[in-house]
Amino acid sequence: MIGQFFGHCRVVAKLGEGGMGIVYRAYDETLHRDVAVKVVKKGALADTSSRQDLLEEARASSSLSHPNICTIHEVGETEGELYIIMELLEGKTLREMCGENGLPPESVLRYGIQIASALARAHDRGIVHRDLKTANIVVTSDGLAKVLDFGLAKRVGGGIFEGPTVSFASVQDVSSVSGTLPYMAPEILKGEPADYASDIWALGVVLYEAASGRLPFGGRTGFEISSAIMREIPTALGPPVPPGLWAVIQRCLAKEPVQRYQRASEIQAALEAVLSAAIVSSTSSEDRSVPPSTVLHTVHHVRVKRGNFLLLLGTIKGAFILRSNAERKRWEVGGPYFHGQTVYALAYDGRADRHRIWASTQSYWGTMLRSSDDFGKIWTNPQQAPIRFPADTSTSLKNIWQIALGRTDEPDVIYCGVEPAALFESRDAGETWSLVRGLFDHPHRPRWLPGNGGLALHTVVLDPANHQRMYVAISSGGVYRTEDGGQTWSAQNRGVRAMFRPNKYPEFGQCVHKIVMHPARPERLFLQNHWGLYRSDDCAESWNDIANGVPSDFGFAMLVHPRRPDWVYIVPVESDEFRCACDGQLRVYRTRNAGASWEPLMRGLPQKDAYETVLRDALTADGYDPVGLYLGTRSGVLFGSRDEGKTWEKILQGLPSILCVRSVILEDASGNSRVTKPKPSQSNTSGAKTKKTRASRYSKKR
Repeated sequence: MIGQFFGHCRVVAKLGEGGMGIVYRAYDETLHRDVAVKVVKKGALADTSSRQDLLEEARASSSLSHPNICTIHEVGETEGELYIIMELLEGKTLREMCGENGLPPESVLRYGIQIASALARAHDRGIVHRDLKTANIVVTSDGLAKVLDFGLAKRVGGGIFEGPTVSFASVQDVSSVSGTLPYMAPEILKGEPADYASDIWALGVVLYEAASGRLPFGGRTGFEISSAIMREIPTALGPPVPPGLWAVIQRCLAKEPVQRYQRASEIQAALEAVLSAAIVSSTSSEDRSVPPSTVLHTVHHVRVKRGNFLLLLGTIKGAFILRSNAERKRWEVGGPYFHGQTVYALAYDGRADRHRIWASTQSYWGTMLRSSDDFGKIWTNPQQAPIRFPADTSTSLKNIWQIALGRTDEPDVIYCGVEPAALFESRDAGETWSLVRGLFDHPHRPRWLPGNGGLALHTVVLDPANHQRMYVAISSGGVYRTEDGGQTWSAQNRGVRAMFRPNKYPEFGQCVHKIVMHPARPERLFLQNHWGLYRSDDCAESWNDIANGVPSDFGFAMLVHPRRPDWVYIVPVESDEFRCACDGQLRVYRTRNAGASWEPLMRGLPQKDAYETVLRDALTADGYDPVGLYLGTRSGVLFGSRDEGKTWEKILQGLPSILCVRSVILEDASGNSRVTKPKPSQSNTSGAKTKKTRASRYSKKR
């Protein structure tokens, strides 16, 4: 082959060989430059159609002009051999550079930004890489990462088994699969075509390998590797890998494509943010005796005083604080706090003379638990996640779904339910946290399956009469109860269906959406399931169906009336396939007899084309008399009722999707909440008021 011409390029030396073909160093006799020539193996192309497709792919890829993409100069055929002339790169592959321990975090971030930028350019041009891996990335002597072989894996066989793969006998037709097994996304293994999402998955594998020196999914055989890719969670990367980088990798490696980043440019921005934070952190003071905090000057803060009533709203783009008084007619809006971050959980802690708001925030930097003692002006800004799994668990935090305060006589106790399903406890008012090992080490845990939103512990219920008893709800694990303060746990799901399982009444594995209890009746609980409404009268020993007269027993939100133990509220949605209000009518259903019958509450709520969804923590009540109710929708609308649900009014709209709503009554100096019963004309307010009247009643101050 030495001395042979491909186009006007003369082969000088052989550089290497891979599954796709042989690469030679060559000299361009016309332009007087060194180039690389890749000659595709004759057996790699199944037929003439495959050959033509590859030529078209190569020509499309040659249009990519980007500093982090290896430039393709020419493609063609000579004497039946297909060749590709490309830029000659002097350097090492990223695989060679990783070694056994990986690269320093700063290097991983810098190379990752460049690779993501290359993917972004290709995806914008409609080109999918299909075989991104560390062996296909060359880092030049001046530190430039170059991605090779864009779009060239679609019709080329032989590359699938590169890397640490022993065998993959279960694949019958490898010609229909493109890529290298350890870098393949789950959907590719299911037979779906490669697309942008599978490239993003592969980038996650590349980042993991670059940071650790090992692949996230391993095995002795191809079958074991593919099984790990489909089912296992990769081992968490602790220090020196920063939490922000680990969070980016985790999102890239989400099993479901919809849960990953949707654009490579988003990954680039996330990595740039982590790199900037790392640079700032490395030059900051080493004094960590005082928890760092963030002072927010650029948002509107509500003017809070004793006797006020607050609503705390968590959305997919930040948190809001709404202030009113006992009459709950006019509202001042503060925020948004944590711009662009997802706030799944909020809580207000008024115990021990505190005025503390807790917030769970999720962003490129991972999931953080933050707090404010001045109603949002200053928030703690932890240098590392306060809640994190011990190293021996090989588990990493994905999300905090629930913040639950301990009992009144335990003012320093707080619980957090997280994903993947686990319970954390603090006994020093949130200064330190510990994993409740009794639940985490439960023998059922390996067989819990993630629900649509992940494997989440989203509900924590404390028995006010028995300090040793507590309940948690897990999707999809079911209800678990402890009778000894968390040391041991038992599944309490007898009578609850699991419609998606062969055995409809398993011991555990139900996708419970919410459980609630009234403190005056601690032996009785109500449960909203993934298909099913239930009540237990024996501390969850058994459950009875109470779906009598509701349009659907599927839903998320469930609320017990704070004063009336027999009153429970739900917001049904049509089905698990169509998770919107039944028949396009937003209605809250109430039982006043513990589930014997249900009645719709709709006055003031939209009853036409209202395809709304109310999530499990987006329904709450206050402590006034009569009780007020509040619900937030996925479309960003907040509704309120000042008469226990008889009539409803729109409080605020145009918000990001609402995930949680919490209410706070701040007592006045005398210790009273200044409860005022509205006049009859107020309690019967119609939802049909004019726009002028409604505008005068609600003000959004910025």
